[in-house]
Amino acid sequence: MNLWDEIDGHLHLFARPVLSFRDPDGFPFSVRTYARQDRARDLFHVQIPEGVPAVAGPAWLLWHTHDDNFDVQHTLAVTGDLVGEDGGWAFRPARVISRMHGDVAQVERAAARYLADRGLSVPDTFPWPALEPIARKVRRDLTGGERTGDGDEGVGEGGDEDWAGSYTEVSRALESTLHHGYWKDLPPNAPITEAADRMTDLLIGRIDARPGERVLDLGCGIGAPGIRLAKASGATVVGVSITESEIELANAAAAAEDLADRVSFRYGNVMALPFPDDSFDAVCSMEFLYQIPDRPLALREISRVLKPGGRFEGSDFYLRAPVPHEKEPILADLRRIAMVETLTDLDAYLAELRAAGIEPAGTEDISPHVWPTRARYARLLRASRDALAPVMGEKELDEVIAVTEQADDLQEMGFLLISGRKPR
Repeated sequence: MNLWDEIDGHLHLFARPVLSFRDPDGFPFSVRTYARQDRARDLFHVQIPEGVPAVAGPAWLLWHTHDDNFDVQHTLAVTGDLVGEDGGWAFRPARVISRMHGDVAQVERAAARYLADRGLSVPDTFPWPALEPIARKVRRDLTGGERTGDGDEGVGEGGDEDWAGSYTEVSRALESTLHHGYWKDLPPNAPITEAADRMTDLLIGRIDARPGERVLDLGCGIGAPGIRLAKASGATVVGVSITESEIELANAAAAAEDLADRVSFRYGNVMALPFPDDSFDAVCSMEFLYQIPDRPLALREISRVLKPGGRFEGSDFYLRAPVPHEKEPILADLRRIAMVETLTDLDAYLAELRAAGIEPAGTEDISPHVWPTRARYARLLRASRDALAPVMGEKELDEVIAVTEQADDLQEMGFLLISGRKPR
């Protein structure tokens, strides 16, 4: 097995990796990045934020994911070199140095056996103070040399770490409705769950599934839309998610509805779906593909598992118009807070569909009927502040609320219903 085959065998499990390299003074530096394969040139194109000091030389890419409870994790580490490429940066892989998939407890037992076989033990303490000079230098580099103090700025509550939050607490705060609603003809004080159900029903109607058909629900969450689809259509529904806790909750919900015989949920990554070719009559993607770093690859996978003549129905964000310069910070914040990985205009979206082997069959911009969800989310988050602040941190919660409110000004980012068919 060559290097790229070994990487490809694991890459479908992950989204964005961490790139590690050395700065001009030899200090280690790590950033989260996008890594786009360029097999023809044997490299990944990577992004390094402006102002981050980087020099060509030895580097590492680390992909890592885990479920909400840290019971199951997947890791892929690759060593190589950071090189300048077309005015940017690229990572040229040399060797897979680590890969790990499965139960954390098994990994811990394997690590204990490894240490015992060599007469080693896990250190009781770690010399954290030795890392503080590195941390201070990183802070100085990122602030243009300004003094940031010797405390723990940027670490822990109120820091700059990616918000990981608590799915359960946030879901409860948003009334268990983690996708946008359809508010057309609804009064402003209507329950957000009613608007969310109407969005689900809108997509169900477009799918037009029938008894005996198999429908794939991408990014199934905790199962509510898939179960609603199965009830309305009589079809068999299979949902996929990369979050183990969601899958567990979704299958429990299907069993509680006495639908386990034709509604099931399982682990699956849309960039490498665990199904044979021509497996489904329809594929549904509700507010999901914008989170995928390689949407063209995901669309090719959707096309692969669709039967000839099969239907694709999705709801997604897209660019209705170019974003003015003064609004770019709002979009940048929204990308980070809402995990917006892929955002294009409609022409580019349709071109990606066609390239994947799915013929576009219609689109509908429903942005004005979706935007009220943003203000409702912000109000619900504020109302749940006492419960969410200990989980998210006060600064992070305030940031999420502010970005959600500011999104009302970003009407260039629209909401789209999009249909496609796989040719027979």
